[in-house]
This record gives sequence, C-alpha cells and structure tokens, in this order.
Amino acid sequence: MSLPHTVTTLTCPNGSVVHVVGTVHFSKESVQDVRNTIASTRPQVVVLELCKDRQLILHYSEEDILRQGQSMSFSTVRNFVQRDGVVAGLTQSLFLQMSAKITAQLGVAPGGEFRAGFEEATKVNAGVVLGDRSVGITFKRAMAAMSLWKRIHLGLTLLRTLGSGLEISPEEVEAMREKDMVSMLVGELAAEMPAVAEVFVQERDKILACSLMRAANCAQEPWGPPAVVVGVVGIGHIPGIQAHWLDLQCLAQLRELLQVPVPSRTSRVVWTAVKIGTGMGLVGLTAFGVYSIIRHFTK
Repeated sequence: MSLPHTVTTLTCPNGSVVHVVGTVHFSKESVQDVRNTIASTRPQVVVLELCKDRQLILHYSEEDILRQGQSMSFSTVRNFVQRDGVVAGLTQSLFLQMSAKITAQLGVAPGGEFRAGFEEATKVNAGVVLGDRSVGITFKRAMAAMSLWKRIHLGLTLLRTLGSGLEISPEEVEAMREKDMVSMLVGELAAEMPAVAEVFVQERDKILACSLMRAANCAQEPWGPPAVVVGVVGIGHIPGIQAHWLDLQCLAQLRELLQVPVPSRTSRVVWTAVKIGTGMGLVGLTAFGVYSIIRHFTK
C-alpha cells in the first residue's frame, strides 16, 4: 500500500497502526493527501487537530470564510474579546481576516484538510475524534506563561496592527510542505518567548500524541485485529508527535496540560485594568488586518 510522502506511520504495542498525515492549512494537495490516505487505509478512527471550540470549521466553505472576513465589524471583534479575552479575541479576529485574504487569493479556505478528513471518515464509517486542546485553554496558558508586561505589550501590539497588501502565492504556500507555520512560529517565538512557544507547540505535540495513542487503544476491540487510525495534523507537529510517541510520562502530564494556571492577585488586578482600557480603544479600530503579522511569519 503506497501512501503520500507526507504520511508518518506509527505503531502501538498492541499492533495497532496510526497513519499521521502532515498537512499545510491552505494546500489543495494536503486535502488530497488526507482523502487518499483514509480511502486507502479505511481506518476505524480519524483524529483531527481540532477542538470543540473550532469544530465549526468542519462546516465552513470558501464563501463562508470570505463573507465573515470581509464583514468584520466592531461588534464582531467585541464579541470575540468578550468571549475569549483581549489577546485571544483580537488574535482570532485578525486570523479570520487573514483567512479571508488567502481564501480570496488561492480559492482554498483554511481547514480544508479537516473537512476532507471528516467527509472521508463518514464514507468509511470511521469515528471522528477532536484531538487538540481547547483553543481557549491554550491562549490562557500562553498568557500565564508570559510576564504581565509582555501580555500588555502583546495586547497593544495587536491593537496597533494595521496591515495591508500581503500577497501569498500558491508556490509559497506549497513551500511550507517541509516547514509550515508551526515550525516558523517556533523559530520566531523561541528566542523572545520560549515559554509561549512551549505552550503553543510542544505542549500540543504531547496532547496530539496522547490523543492518537488513546484512539488506537480504544479502537481495537477485545480479541480483535489491530486497529487502524488516521491522524490529520499540521506538518510542523509531526516531529513532536514522533518524539513523544509511547511516552508514558507524556500520558501522565496530560491532566496538567489541560488545566489553566491560577494568576496572581496583582496580575489579575492590573490585567483587568488593561482589558478595560484596551476595550475602550477598540472603538476606533473597526478596520484592521493581520497581514503584517503574517508577513512577519512568512518572510
């Protein structure tokens, strides 16, 4: 059986096999890799690098992404901020605008590989597992890993970000097949904020590895043949998943990785004041973009 070169195959002690497809989020080729892998292996379970907070992306089309990104308003941003906090809310708003920009250029909406995984899983009667940590917990752990003043600086930086004119070609997107945004994010964050890089990447590598291991163990029926599982993750997570595969210490850390550290009293008081001030500043920022941030990560 020949699988795409982006597939990494891992085995469990019980003989179960896990085929992990490393994908690029705006790549039509990645979508096809996912479809081919699931059709060829007919797994019992498909594990997606998504959480419940992001599962709506399974039902988004290119038209949905374009419409939401182009109709960004103050009320939309405010809703994100009220739901997720200042930094997380601004980041998600900016990401939505960036997604609309790339969708318009390339005709590929983000999450296509996950939608393909969901659709193909349905065709072969496979279960679907959302294997990532809640994006809300990830952002909160990232904020807790930063000093108070770095959090303030990041929030103000997001508010000041008024990018324009970024063009990303299909060739540049496909160049990420070997080094995607996750890998570049590690490089950018590691020097300035290593603790944040740990939260966004390394911790999630462990969580995804655990999700794949648990799916493989649960999919095998008692006295039945070894199970087959397909994972769909960003290609930048593959090295970390391999490093933590069958790591019992990783499994033991899972509960802690899903919790949010309790902030100090001083941090809570000052950060609340910053959020109030930042929220007032949002009134004048109804038009903004993420292109300068994306340029920073893709140049």
